[in-house]
Amino acid sequence: MQYLLITIVALFGIIKSADFLIDQSIALAKKLKVSSFVIGFTIIAFGTSLPELVVSLYSTYSGHPSIAISNVLGSNIVNICLILGILAIYKPYKLSKSDVIINIPLNLITLITFIILIVFNNNTLNISSGIILLIIFVATLFFERRENHVSKTKNITKFNVSILIASLIALVIFGKISVDSILEFSKLFGVEETILGYFVMAIGTSLPELIASLTAIRKGNEELGIGNILGSNLFNLFFILGTASLIKTLDLSFFLIEVIMLSVITIALVILALIGKRFYFTRKEGILLLIFYIIFIFSQLNIFT
Repeated sequence: MQYLLITIVALFGIIKSADFLIDQSIALAKKLKVSSFVIGFTIIAFGTSLPELVVSLYSTYSGHPSIAISNVLGSNIVNICLILGILAIYKPYKLSKSDVIINIPLNLITLITFIILIVFNNNTLNISSGIILLIIFVATLFFERRENHVSKTKNITKFNVSILIASLIALVIFGKISVDSILEFSKLFGVEETILGYFVMAIGTSLPELIASLTAIRKGNEELGIGNILGSNLFNLFFILGTASLIKTLDLSFFLIEVIMLSVITIALVILALIGKRFYFTRKEGILLLIFYIIFIFSQLNIFT
């Protein structure tokens, strides 16, 4: 019962800290005269992905790299299928032209690059490939900054760096507390490490992305919400796995099905973005993404049962 209470309190903390974070991020976007997407793609994506970073680096260092890999792949699948699906059902939103033409396809291109890299490296990520991932990550951030438009979002909040940093820290802390509480529940059932990574930890560490994106959508800043999701996926795949591979060589031989699944849903995201009415992401597309996630769940249960 105490874990349930802690989880509820932590979720409330996540919601409130995300609220402050979104306001300050929009204010920063206006101050720097860059797009809300770029702010979401960098600052918020980094902040909301810190739980994944902490979990992945610690698990790799402690000799459990499978948790790091399953957590990252699981989080990316959760971000696209579960979070974008929930966002579309909560409130259909219009994608910007830069999302459809640049940002979403770029997510697919970087994923293909990742796959090519592991294939040519015998399904592993070592120090050299980790460095390559980090270089691509920095280059992509630079490209995004140049190609996205200036934000025209109305916002009366004055930028305060202290509030921005405090909300980021609070978001990470509350995210970690909620994950720890969820993990205590899962331990009672003796769940496998990879299943823990795919579902409990992936969903748990993705809670900040969900709350931050929901808050952005609620405030009418869809661009910021999408940027957070796409930026988080890039951060997870390139920065987290790239950094983790510097600690220990990661073997992805047993995760090829999940990589393929992530590729399929990313391609589906590109298609859905193009065929929607005037680039709208509606409840219909949201439901379809949730169906993809259900398929992923069943595929994992079939593998481990």
